[in-house]
Amino acid sequence: MNDVIAPSYVQIKNFILNKIHSNEWKPGFKIPSENDLAKMFNVSRMTVNRAVRELTSENILKRVQGKGTYVAYESNVAEMLEIRGVIDEIEKMGKKHSLEVIDVEVTIAEGEIVKLMGLNSGDKVYKSVFLHFADNEPFQIEIRYVNPKIVPDYLNVDFTKETAHQYLMRTTALTEAEHIVEAIMPDRMICELLKISKNTPCLQLSRRTWLGNDVVTYVKFIAPGDKYKIGTRFRYAKDGSTKRESIY
Repeated sequence: MNDVIAPSYVQIKNFILNKIHSNEWKPGFKIPSENDLAKMFNVSRMTVNRAVRELTSENILKRVQGKGTYVAYESNVAEMLEIRGVIDEIEKMGKKHSLEVIDVEVTIAEGEIVKLMGLNSGDKVYKSVFLHFADNEPFQIEIRYVNPKIVPDYLNVDFTKETAHQYLMRTTALTEAEHIVEAIMPDRMICELLKISKNTPCLQLSRRTWLGNDVVTYVKFIAPGDKYKIGTRFRYAKDGSTKRESIY
């Protein structure tokens, strides 16, 4: 069993962000007072203040002197690039998705993981490796690192019933995402899992997601270059700005 519990202030941030994501708390909504939140979570007001202060610094909440704290009208939650899962991609192709769990474990953060996830060398981090299939043909490798302080129950998920992407989108109110796409040549593990030759170019999508200032996950999706594509669609506003609508 997993005994890592997210810090109380992170639980409070998740609670507030989930309310905003679900549109239960809309822009301009006055959130409960710090005293009320402290009673709700059975924590000190100082703990609540940290959560509210961080969300305010991220322009998700706005304090009004003498009146209270409100959901900001220009919340960066609304600016988050839509994240689609591999199931969506496979079903869009008219094929059936299935998944093989290669590995799920607790490991020690080192090297690039320390830097990319803002951890300290020696910190524990969850690591999972999955192989996704499209109509029983290897389609994509998913190598994911998860911050146990933010997602303490990750190891207890039954990934044969719910993908990591589905679980995280359901349980964690992500506020920001970063995508980097690059072409790579496969190593032996990639060749064996995807059943491709060492000369087959692959596309690697690296993604980091945040909850406020904390990195929640760092994940690499690797697929043969002829099986996967990615792009964005956006609309031009009257003021010349753009609004992103989807990623695929």
